[in-house]
Amino acid sequence: MAGQVLRPATAALRLIALRLATPDLEVVAAQPGVVEAFRVTVRYHDGRHPDQIGTVIKWRGITEAALTLAYRRPEDKPLNLDLKISGESFSTFSAGLRKLNFDRLDDPPEIPWTGADLWLLERASASFHHDLIIAPDSAVGIYEEVVAAVRTHLKEALRMISL
Repeated sequence: MAGQVLRPATAALRLIALRLATPDLEVVAAQPGVVEAFRVTVRYHDGRHPDQIGTVIKWRGITEAALTLAYRRPEDKPLNLDLKISGESFSTFSAGLRKLNFDRLDDPPEIPWTGADLWLLERASASFHHDLIIAPDSAVGIYEEVVAAVRTHLKEALRMISL
């Protein structure tokens, strides 16, 4: 992220990670043994659920992918959950992103910056990082396919909680 110019919405969504003491995805992906990492940061525009981050890590030699969920609670003490994603779901998801050319997608041209939930989707490997902002409920075309892939194959990364 050093030297990178952040879009204002990206900076606001990355602030969620800072508040939850979650390391940058590039740092996570650079750990020895990490094959690929994916993250979805969710900002609920109306506060019906706490802001959340789901980080999925695929480690070399381990079938399942590790999922860590972090939620922002009112008292600023994050709630963290550790889960597993089946290797099949992660592989299908990863292959689907490649098929959709996720790493070359720009943010959709028309994002409702207010009054809509926003996702910051990130994918990283040891030497690569790409992110994309999507309003999942109004996504169309290729972006709708990206949202469907997350909701189908990484649905646990979107687990909502109420406080």
